[in-house]
Amino acid sequence: MKLKFATALLTTALILTPATKPAEAATFTDVPTTHWAYYAIDAISNEGIINGYPDGTYKLNQPVTRAQAAKIVALATKTKPTQNFTPDYKDVTPAHGAYDHIRALTERGIFNNSEAFNPNASLTRGQMAKMITLAYDIIVDDNDLITFSDVRKINGYYSYITTIAELGITTTEQGGEFKPNDPVSRAHMAAFIHRAIEFDNKRKTGEIYYDYTEQKYVEKEYSIPEPPPSQMDDAQAALTINLVNNERRQQNLATLTEDKSLSAIAQAKAEDMANNNYFAHNSPTYGTVGDMLDHFNYNWTAYGENIAKGYTTAETVVQGWMESPGHRANILQSRFTNIGTGYATDENGIVHWVHLFSAK
Repeated sequence: MKLKFATALLTTALILTPATKPAEAATFTDVPTTHWAYYAIDAISNEGIINGYPDGTYKLNQPVTRAQAAKIVALATKTKPTQNFTPDYKDVTPAHGAYDHIRALTERGIFNNSEAFNPNASLTRGQMAKMITLAYDIIVDDNDLITFSDVRKINGYYSYITTIAELGITTTEQGGEFKPNDPVSRAHMAAFIHRAIEFDNKRKTGEIYYDYTEQKYVEKEYSIPEPPPSQMDDAQAALTINLVNNERRQQNLATLTEDKSLSAIAQAKAEDMANNNYFAHNSPTYGTVGDMLDHFNYNWTAYGENIAKGYTTAETVVQGWMESPGHRANILQSRFTNIGTGYATDENGIVHWVHLFSAK
């Protein structure tokens, strides 16, 4: 179920906005903006999917209960029960605050309808994998492109765990320990749900689809005619900035300032992908995009990254980005003020492009 790329594109963004609602992560006293789950918590709390506590805290490491998980998933997927369905649970009554959410997911078959629901028990990571896979109607196959040392095929959650791992909903490393019986913390639950929502949105727009021939989810390939490969130079990379600013001017947006420090980081990322044979926002050398910016002591209040490979000219790579909704959103993001660009060619002659955007 791993995503494939020929001429390929990927995008990510982190837009930090001022707090305007009591539930926003920015107002949680125990969730600093530097925390790895900050953006996910901020995004889903703004949607009313998850709430904080009356004392203004979020309680990052507190386990999520099964009842809380039901509410979170039901709200995220907008799942509601029909009037006539009544589950068989003896330990969850209509007076329970999560009753209708539990009822909705049980009616869909996400929970087993039995006498005991155990609403106050902690949700395990294995149960979480099943909930997300079923709630988002994610197709499960047996490709097993990612496996974990502590999850064997006899485990009832095996297929669900490998499925969300292959889609990047969980980022546990290949061959590592998934810890399926451990409780899910509130920080991790926010991250899992946020990534699932992002996957679902891309699937709805057609950027990701299931290839039944190859039996895996793939990202849309862009068939822009490519001229014969030519010698790349710095002028081509610089031209991409001019092309991006042309697109912004057409939308009456302020042009982006070329940021030499940001370009140096973008160049490092392009070379890292070319030299280490990968194509992803998370670098095995530097970590996430945010981690990489911090590594180079780059100050930011918002950032975005567009990457591409296989395109041989500035015109075609920017055209490819503009034809992809996620990449276009970064290029036309009004919050961004700065841009950096980089490119590198791998040993097979394939060009890797990187655009980094920031607000300072």
